[in-house]
Order: sequence, then C-alpha cells, then structure tokens
Amino acid sequence: MDKELSPFTPDWHKLLDKLEADEQSSNSLSADEQVLLAELRAIRDESADALKTYSSFHTHKKWGELKAHIEITSAVRSKGKLRKLWFSIAAAAVLLIIGISFIYHSDQQRPQNLVNMIRNDIPPGRNTATLTLDNGKKIVLSTANDGKLANEAGIVISKTADGQVVYTVKDDKLAAGTHIHTLSTAVGETYRLRLPDQSEVWLNASSSIRFPASFASAKLREVELTGEAYFEIAKDKTHPFIVKTNLQEVQVLGTHFNINSYADHHTTVTTLLEGSVHVSNHLEQGKIIKPGEQSIVQDGRDIIVEPADIKNVMAWKNGYFRFRNEPIEDVMAKIIRWYDIDVVYAGKVSGEKFNGNISRRKNISEVLNMLSYSNDVKFKVEGRRVTVIQ
Repeated sequence: MDKELSPFTPDWHKLLDKLEADEQSSNSLSADEQVLLAELRAIRDESADALKTYSSFHTHKKWGELKAHIEITSAVRSKGKLRKLWFSIAAAAVLLIIGISFIYHSDQQRPQNLVNMIRNDIPPGRNTATLTLDNGKKIVLSTANDGKLANEAGIVISKTADGQVVYTVKDDKLAAGTHIHTLSTAVGETYRLRLPDQSEVWLNASSSIRFPASFASAKLREVELTGEAYFEIAKDKTHPFIVKTNLQEVQVLGTHFNINSYADHHTTVTTLLEGSVHVSNHLEQGKIIKPGEQSIVQDGRDIIVEPADIKNVMAWKNGYFRFRNEPIEDVMAKIIRWYDIDVVYAGKVSGEKFNGNISRRKNISEVLNMLSYSNDVKFKVEGRRVTVIQ
C-alpha cells in the first residue's frame, strides 16, 4: 500500500506493526486476533483507491475523534490492558475504513436516513459439521468432546481443542480396507479436516467432502466435493490427489487451491494459490492452471482459464465477506449461506454494484446496516426472513 495515501497518523502503522510483530514472535496471536489482523491487512491494502475518490469524506475529523479517544486511554500501561487498547483502536479503525469503502462505492452518495426494520438480530455461522462414518454413525462435532471420536479399522479419529477433525493411521494393514467417511456442513457452518495423508481441508458452509478413512491401499488419493473447500495437499508424487465434483476432476501432486462448486452457480471454479493442477471436464478437455489463475467449468462448454482475484476467492476462509462489483443478489447469496436465512425482494431489484469487506463474525444487523449505506436498498428482518426493499 502507498502509505502517503493513508488517512492515518503513525498510530495506525504502529498498530499494524505491533500485531504483525506479535504474530511472528512467541507472543502469538489468538484465533480472534488473527482474524482481526487479516481484516486489517485486507482493508489496508484496499483503502488507497477509496481514499483517492472519496477525498471529501471527513476522514481527518473522524480520525481526530478516534485519536482523542486513544489519548484519553493512553494512560493504560499494563501489558494486558495495552493489548485491549490496541484492539479497541483496531476495531474503531476497521469500522471507519469499512464505512469509507462502502460509501465510496455507492457513487459517492452520503448515507441518508434509511431505516432498516430489524425486529430480531441473527448471529453469524459457527464452527461445526457432521461426520458420518462408514457404519452410518453420525457425529455432530459441535457437541462432541475434544479427543478421540472413534477408532475404526486401525484409524483413530480425533477432535482437537481448536476444532479440527484429525485422522491418524495406527495400523496400516487394518486401515488398508475401504471405509468411506463424509464430513458435511449445513448452512451457517464451517469446519477444518486433516485427512490421513496429512492434507488439510477447510470446508465452507453448505458443503461436503466424501473421502476414504485411509489412502493406504490406494494408488490415487481420491475425494468427492460438493459446495466449496480450500485444500492444502501433502506432497506425494507417487499418489496423485484427485478432487471430483459434478462437473470436473482436479488432479494435483501437492499444492494449495480452492474449489467452488455450489450447484446453484452452475459452474465450478478452481483457483490456484501454489503449485499446479490439472483440471478436466466431461468433454475430456484438460487444462493446467498456474498460481494466480482460475479455471471455470460449465457443463457442455470449453474450460476457461483466467486471472483470479485471490483475495476475493479466499475471503471466506480468512473470515470475512468481500464484495467486488457484485449485484445485490450475489451479495445476499453469500449472506444466506452464512446466516441461514430466507431472502425475498420487494420492488425492482437494484442495479447497483456493491464493494467492501465485512467480518463474518458480525451479527446480521451490522452487515445489513453497512450495505444500506448505498441508499438503493434497505432491509426488513423478521425471524430468519430478510426482505430486501429497493
């Protein structure tokens, strides 16, 4: 980022420097702190364009108010209290910059007195999933205790304290049989899985992965995916890793990539962050994609390979929504999956495009209030039904 375009005093840079230094030191960040740091980095990287255009916004006034608050509380000296102060600053800065971002992208209109009718708030999704074993037993992970979940045919399945399912092969001979397991998330759920070959999978909401409990007897490491997942595949040149979806097959040796194969999209998008992958479709066409590229597969059509917006693709895994020139229908599609809501539209659908970042940890009222800065939409929330009013 070009720091000359930043509206912030050196305090802003001190804050980021402090968090990034903690991240690299033994004073490591908690999961919540890591998410907040990721948000701050993303916002920092993307704020320059907004600031160029929205120069008339009273940024300096707002920052002055924020700085005054910082000075009042600056007497706090203990380490624990200092950490709280840093994050108070961070939270305020996030709100300020997110506001700038959404205002800027609504054609520089200032927010008016729009009234969102929110009769009840809705909390964000959570870290849980359902694991279905080969014998049909289902384990709801949010209610399962940490530690060993099951011991099946030489394979120990356990849940870690930070909410991850881990497969460990204890007996190669017993584990050589075919035992198929499924990890699935409902709307508003996400989960992380470590496969028996030490590959890791982050599963987004409304998704599932079907996989063998052991790859010990297989020449290929094959899994099946519906929905969306991010993969970090353990390197094994003698056993290629294959991900099958309804429209394509992806073969890799060891790499990082994301696959979005939600059925309502009618396309499968594979985005590569590291290494290389081979994508093939039902027409027996094949394409190799490179880091920073993505393939788009649609039924009956040629495979398209194009540059990818990595930040946009990885936003869900990093804990936030990221909208880039997206119509309200696409914005609400992401919100539906995370908040488990029904959405209806009243009036003509707005043609406005939305841009911005919002944490996925916020209640829905905060997300909708931010979107209503556009002046083109407001919202009514009744139970789990959200009406978009144009």
